[in-house]
Amino acid sequence: MGQTKEINAYNFIAGIDVLFNLSPDLLCLFSIDGKILKANCAFKNALGYKDEDIVLQDFIDFVHPDDVEATFLKYKALTRNESALLFRNRYRCADGEYKSLSWNANQLPDGTLYASARDVSDIIIANKIKQNALKKLKLSNERYKLVTAATHDVIWDWDLKRNTLKWSKSFEDNFGYPTGQKKEPITTWSKHIHEDDKESVINSIREAITTPSDKFWREEYRYYRADGSIALIIDQGYIIRNHDGKAIRMVGAMQDITELKEKELRICNQNERLTDIAQINSHELRRPVASILGLLQLFDSEKITDESSRELLEHLKVAAFELDEVIRRIVDKTVA
Repeated sequence: MGQTKEINAYNFIAGIDVLFNLSPDLLCLFSIDGKILKANCAFKNALGYKDEDIVLQDFIDFVHPDDVEATFLKYKALTRNESALLFRNRYRCADGEYKSLSWNANQLPDGTLYASARDVSDIIIANKIKQNALKKLKLSNERYKLVTAATHDVIWDWDLKRNTLKWSKSFEDNFGYPTGQKKEPITTWSKHIHEDDKESVINSIREAITTPSDKFWREEYRYYRADGSIALIIDQGYIIRNHDGKAIRMVGAMQDITELKEKELRICNQNERLTDIAQINSHELRRPVASILGLLQLFDSEKITDESSRELLEHLKVAAFELDEVIRRIVDKTVA
């Protein structure tokens, strides 16, 4: 009967030992003085150790130097029969690298310290990547807001899947149509295009969207403001496509070039007037100059015996030719 109890006890301990080694968690037994008594297969495989590398070694020697103080304080709490839940530290691997572990530990009735851990290195790295991505996104959003606030252009974002459009506030500032900063139907834009330009503009953007090789779209057209006046627009957008080449989104900007075109027109008109004036002036000036040159040809310098009169005549000829040359250059510059 006693032998049966011993066999049952042995089988029970052996079963516990099997479960200990089969557990996917990193399991360890520590002595009250901090020595590693036993580690399961998951622990050794994760960190790259063999039994002879860790058994009877001080566990604190494997902890990252920056985590030693906090880990030691948690260990002292365990010796006072307090539990440790989800305590994180970094543990040195056999190759010298460190892995981040999340521990749960407590003290067993016999005074042994029992701990289970999970490798959370990938989770920590993923969280850092996520945090960095969120920081970059926040910075990008801040920059976007600053850019849209700084520019007079109308920034737009067209969701082609839902066929909805989102405007920057400058749409209202430029054209007088309230947007409320919400996504709106694409007709919010198209219904205000000048009737003589609407068909060509719609066909142009439709062709760009349905042509897989196209990445950019650009058009100039007339656009009605809320007060009925007409703005001259340069509109251009970048087409975002999926892996199949299908357009899923467009981001672009509308630029009101009405004032610029008006200035160009004024400059052109002014240039035309200046050209007309220059040509008229040159014609009017050349006529008396031509008369002077003709009259000078009538004088026979050889018959003029007075030296001072002869010099005066030569000066008049030179001055007349110089004036004629100046007029010719004015005409050439004006025509060019």
